Amino acid sequence: MADTQETTKPDQIFTSADRIRQLNEVDKDVARLIHSAGLAIQALTNARSGDSPGDNSLDSHKARFKEATSQYFALLSSIDVRLRRQVYALEEASILAPDSATSRAGDLPGASGVAGAAANPLDVSWLNSRKDTVGKDKEAELWAAARGFVEQIGNSSGKSGSGHEGMEVD
Repeated sequence: MADTQETTKPDQIFTSADRIRQLNEVDKDVARLIHSAGLAIQALTNARSGDSPGDNSLDSHKARFKEATSQYFALLSSIDVRLRRQVYALEEASILAPDSATSRAGDLPGASGVAGAAANPLDVSWLNSRKDTVGKDKEAELWAAARGFVEQIGNSSGKSGSGHEGMEVD
């Protein structure tokens, strides 16, 4: 979690290898972030932890939860800052288009979209909004499966003669 880049000079230029090393450190911290989230959840359960198998009191659960959540939010903040730095570096290298005030306003609820700005090809929300047939396709698939299931039940009950002749299926 120690961020060595905080002590560097603002005008220092990082190489691609430096950037990859920084992203590797972020990747390791993401694993630690998930682990601390797991510890926080474990502290909310009655499961015994490996640290103190005998101490299962409410106060020890609270202390473990506070410690895990504190570590979680510290890691989350650190990861956020370092990823923002990486994005800014990509913007400075003209690999990504910088976010403008108009594109940020387009992300707000009720906004009609980005006015006059080109869409970011890496924007997931833009990609997801391009195709809206996923829900319709899944619904059709579920209806077909339900129809097949009802037909199967109808065929099996007709053959067995179990007394369900009065039952009608639409």
